[in-house]
Amino acid sequence: MSEMRRYGIWLLLLGAILLLAGCSVAKKQSDQHQDLECTVLKEDEIPQPLAEVIEENKTKEMKLSYEKDGMLYIARGFGEQKTGGYSITTKYCYLDEDGIHIRFELLGPSSGEALPEEATWPYIVVRLEKTGESILFE
Repeated sequence: MSEMRRYGIWLLLLGAILLLAGCSVAKKQSDQHQDLECTVLKEDEIPQPLAEVIEENKTKEMKLSYEKDGMLYIARGFGEQKTGGYSITTKYCYLDEDGIHIRFELLGPSSGEALPEEATWPYIVVRLEKTGESILFE
């Protein structure tokens, strides 16, 4: 096999491996990170003081935290959306040496879904055990 052909095969294999590994470059987590169990709360499970702050700030993007009885509540809102059909998901939540890393993602309406034409203000609140660490929204 010619040297050029062998080089081409290695290049194709490397490309396939990179595609299988994912299309985005992510910050490497340290080997000491610990996944945290986050519970997504229903509206009636949100502590009243936090619910009031969310209501006051829901029209704009927000990143909030609240502590009560050994629990940490983290709220994330993406501000006003022009229609309904949006939701928010937790991509990851882990504890690392520099604090709690958490990432939320706004999901748009499904294609073909009948959407309410009025504006909405989606938000999510998760609960986890208080660790005393800082929160890094990513």
